[in-house]
Amino acid sequence: MGSLGQQYTISNPFRTRIQNGEITPLMSIKFVTGNEIPMMCKMAGIHGMFIDMEHSSLDMRTVSQLILACNYVGVSPVVRSPSKSHWHISRILDAGAAAVVIPHVESVEEVKDVVRHAKFAPLGTRGCTNNQAVFNFQHVPTLVQNEVLNEQTMLIPMIETPGAVELAEEIIAIDGVDAVLVGSNDLCTDLGIPGKYDSPLYQDAVTKVINAGNKAGKPVGIGGIGGRLDILEKWFRLGATWSLSGQDASMLQAGMKKMSQNYAEISERLRKD
Repeated sequence: MGSLGQQYTISNPFRTRIQNGEITPLMSIKFVTGNEIPMMCKMAGIHGMFIDMEHSSLDMRTVSQLILACNYVGVSPVVRSPSKSHWHISRILDAGAAAVVIPHVESVEEVKDVVRHAKFAPLGTRGCTNNQAVFNFQHVPTLVQNEVLNEQTMLIPMIETPGAVELAEEIIAIDGVDAVLVGSNDLCTDLGIPGKYDSPLYQDAVTKVINAGNKAGKPVGIGGIGGRLDILEKWFRLGATWSLSGQDASMLQAGMKKMSQNYAEISERLRKD
């Protein structure tokens, strides 16, 4: 990067941590959209927030506000696109996302297409615009802006089918792919073993992806098994560095169930007195 480019940087603790091999959990957001959530993540020691546009009804305006809140408190906004379309990928990045996750890639050519959508020339064909949110809206010379964002914002395809697993080495090696995320539930479903994370079919598939990431020197994340810390620890030992580890709805429901249980137990004790 040129000397002028070194004057500019973006806040992306998620990228810094996973590239340094630090195990990093992400908090997933599908329903709770208040800008207080990024600050809660910050205070809880969570360095990245996974904003899920694929499996939610979140619109771009809501997502853009969450992204801004994340960037201002120093939590990386990692956004899963609802599709592979360039108008989704570019708008998510223009809104200030530190990383964009692309679901259901099936071929090397599809991954090359999303690289073109997510990266500026010479890596891709992303359209240029200035006063980027990720730079806190400051004006940055276009050449410098494009160079910095190509390097410091992340494109993360998902590997969640047996076919993509077979192509893992080729996918991860593509210039412009910064990391990959394993979609455990879709992968298990396509393997005919939904929910069976202990199955050798799933275990062998994820091992293959992590080995491909290690070979390419690019981070691998694991999605869908946040409740199976035993398996996650195995993947981390093999070289994965991050995971989708908690979801707003499930964490709220767990807390509510615990409260309900506590009061039911009090009621039962009083009834027996």
